[in-house]
Amino acid sequence: MFLTVSITFGANFVRENVQITLFQITLRRFNYMASNAMTLYKLMILYMLNSSNYPLTNARISEFMLQKGYATYFNLQTALSELAETGLIVSENTMNSSFFKSTEEGKRTLDLLSNDINQSIKNEIKSYLSDNFKTIKRDISATANYKASGSGDYIVNLNINEYRTNLLSLSMSVPAENIAEKICTEWSKKSDDIYALLFNSLVLDKSPQ
Repeated sequence: MFLTVSITFGANFVRENVQITLFQITLRRFNYMASNAMTLYKLMILYMLNSSNYPLTNARISEFMLQKGYATYFNLQTALSELAETGLIVSENTMNSSFFKSTEEGKRTLDLLSNDINQSIKNEIKSYLSDNFKTIKRDISATANYKASGSGDYIVNLNINEYRTNLLSLSMSVPAENIAEKICTEWSKKSDDIYALLFNSLVLDKSPQ
C-alpha cells in the first residue's frame, strides 16, 4: 500500500524561495570577491616590499594603498596582520613606526603569484617607490626610541644607518618623557644635518692656526 502526498506551493512561497536562493548566490559571490580582493592586497604589499631597497613603514604602504584607492585602512591593516601571521613578512617596531620586510617565504609566494597583479599596478608601485626614494631611505636610516631609566629620567637612543652599517649611534638622558618624544620626532627630520655638523666639527679642523 502506497501513500501519495501531493503538496501545492503557493506563488508567494516559490517567490520567497527564489529570493532566498538569489541572496545566497549573491552572498557567495561577495565572499569570493572579498577573498580575492584581500589576496590582491597581500600580493601588492609583497610586491612593494620586494621592489623596495629598504624596509617600508606602515605609513608608506598605507599612503600608496589609500591614496590610490586600492584598499581601506581597515582592510590594509588586516592584510598586513595576516601576512605577518603566516610568516610572509616580518615587522620591527620603533617608537612611532613599524617597518615591514618580506621573508624568503614571502618572496617565493610572490614569484608564484606575481602574474595575478596587473602590470599597471606594478608600474604605479615602482613609480611611487622611485618618487619617494629619499623619504623611504630616511625612514629606515634615521631611527629613534626611548625608555624610562631607573633614576626617573628617560634614555633616548638615536641611530643613523646606511644599508647594514651603523653610521652614528647616540644616547642621551633627558628629564621628562615629553622631551624624549620631541627628540625622537625631530630626529627623522634633522638627523642628516646633525650628522653633517658632528662630522665637520670632529673631522674637519677649522680651528685657528
